[in-house]
Amino acid sequence: MSSTRDELRHVMLGSLFTPEVPLGPTRDILLACHVSATGKGKLHGSPECRTLRSAASVNQIDVPFGEAVERLCASCRWPLPTDSLILPLGAAVSEVDSLAIWLDRESKDEEDLEAERDAAVALAAGEYPPRATESGDEEEDDEAGRDEAWERYDRARNFRSRRHEHWRRLHSYLARSNEAVSEYPFLAPWADGLQSRLATVLDEERRAFAALVQPVRLLEAAAVRVLPTPKFSDGPGFAGLGAEAEKTFRRAWYEWSRRAIWSWRRLEDQDFSVYTVVSDAFGRRRKGKPEAHAVFRRLTADWICQAREEAGRPVSTQWQLVAAKVPALPRTHHSELERDPLTLWEAAVIATYQVAFNRQTGTTALLVPHLVAEQLLACASDDMPVQRLAPEGSALPAEVLLEQWDYAGPTLS
Repeated sequence: MSSTRDELRHVMLGSLFTPEVPLGPTRDILLACHVSATGKGKLHGSPECRTLRSAASVNQIDVPFGEAVERLCASCRWPLPTDSLILPLGAAVSEVDSLAIWLDRESKDEEDLEAERDAAVALAAGEYPPRATESGDEEEDDEAGRDEAWERYDRARNFRSRRHEHWRRLHSYLARSNEAVSEYPFLAPWADGLQSRLATVLDEERRAFAALVQPVRLLEAAAVRVLPTPKFSDGPGFAGLGAEAEKTFRRAWYEWSRRAIWSWRRLEDQDFSVYTVVSDAFGRRRKGKPEAHAVFRRLTADWICQAREEAGRPVSTQWQLVAAKVPALPRTHHSELERDPLTLWEAAVIATYQVAFNRQTGTTALLVPHLVAEQLLACASDDMPVQRLAPEGSALPAEVLLEQWDYAGPTLS
């Protein structure tokens, strides 16, 4: 039974397939083409193609796909049955070919590089300008200086976000091209060059992103995870909260610790979450509110001290080698936001501590502090398998261990 019009897909084969692309078993599929009466020139997917208008007559012929590729019109669409083997192969070819978009881009000029170096210096101190201190400068000069400082930190955070997003996007393109080659192994020789070049660009982006992240903050975030849940102890500062005091205490700890654990920011930069919890608990009431905010500031400072003490605690194994299969960004439609399955902390850890990367599998080896390893392993999932590499010791390089890792097997801690 012949396909109906609704069962056809119209594909621009000439702009998708070039003579360099291996066709595998699809090369023998007969393709209905239109050509001028002379039989020479391009093959067309429709007799209505503009380049055929001057032809005295047009003939339809069936040509094996492998023979037709070199003559396909780049402007024509071919009607193909929805079950044609050419369609999924075309999708795979498109995944690999799209890598070329990110290659051979203009390098940043010295002014851009200097701005990014300044961003790294700014973010080393924190997310926002240091709090103003008393000075003898005029108020107008102080205000102008504060505005300039805020603009500097805004630029720095934007630099980091753009580097992070671009690195993740490039990783996702490479991962999808790997899936395409896995589905059609005969594409590997053609895809290898593009994938190798993209892997180089990807590593440059990873390093640029990692330069805007502070490793000590990642370690302190992991330390928060192992802190015991603090116990509530009533006091005068909680009086304004009344019966809601203990509930507000527990909620403040939960919000602060949750945000701190999965962030690349300083622990101090999470204090707004505590401020919000306390403010919500009071609502429009004012009595006792300043005192409550003061006691929660002291509590937060104490939690931060505990985390830093934990981060500095000596352990038997200071560093561990772990492997992770980093997930790609989920596919979205044009109107949908990308929702990265990685938290900011996970992304920063992977970019900062990578010591080996397997381009074909998309797996990465990380040499990380003990606490960071424990958090990665504790939070491993089907989306991102994580496992220790050679837990009993091995003299093999990380690249070799990573190549031997069966990331499809059970995730072990």
